[in-house]
Amino acid sequence: MIKQITKPIILKYENRLFNLPIEIEEDIKKFWNKLVKENPNLFNGENHCVESIIEYNEYIEMKVVKTNYASYLYSERIGMPDEKFRVIHIWSGILLETKDNYFVIGEMGETTSVPKCLQIPGGGTSEEDIKNDILDININLKRELKEELNLNLDNIKYEMKYLEIPSEKRSVYGFLAIGKIDITKQELNKHFENYKEYIKENNLEQEFSKLVFLSKNNALKELDELDNPKREYLRDFIEILNNN
Repeated sequence: MIKQITKPIILKYENRLFNLPIEIEEDIKKFWNKLVKENPNLFNGENHCVESIIEYNEYIEMKVVKTNYASYLYSERIGMPDEKFRVIHIWSGILLETKDNYFVIGEMGETTSVPKCLQIPGGGTSEEDIKNDILDININLKRELKEELNLNLDNIKYEMKYLEIPSEKRSVYGFLAIGKIDITKQELNKHFENYKEYIKENNLEQEFSKLVFLSKNNALKELDELDNPKREYLRDFIEILNNN
């Protein structure tokens, strides 16, 4: 589910781990070991989750603590025995629109946890995104966009306007931005293919195998015609933008 952000959201960071019972931690280890046997490229990196939320008159405060990728995936794919143990991951993403009116979607690579899945550029948070005990979601988005598409967020007119909230299938709070880039579909695709060569030559991690371009005026139909798995938020996000 996606809703519009109507007041500032502050991600207040506390430098400690999200507390899970020992038996759940053991189940997560077994789950992760099974995943790694199936896909040795997976990495159980540190990220963050929302522990609690307080809404004030002028803003919303989310308390953020440490977790890891395995705990998030377990929470989302297997589920926790109690809602209080649910690991709700934080991420940001941006739906870019090219100069010639195409939405930009990425297709996940074969070595990722969701091969061929369609999603917008973006990803989970890291320690680099924390400044003065605040997790800065704009820093996160800038870093992810640079890593995935080699684009500089500072050169893009964008707005962090929507929030993906947890659902039965998705254990996340996703900060969703929209942005317009001053290059065409063809120019961006050439830029991306050149970047892929750079990634390969330098043995860097590649998340997107290719870019998918959806005509803004026909995006939902074109998206529905694709056989790829799709992130749960994707269709709703595009539909919201088309209706506004």
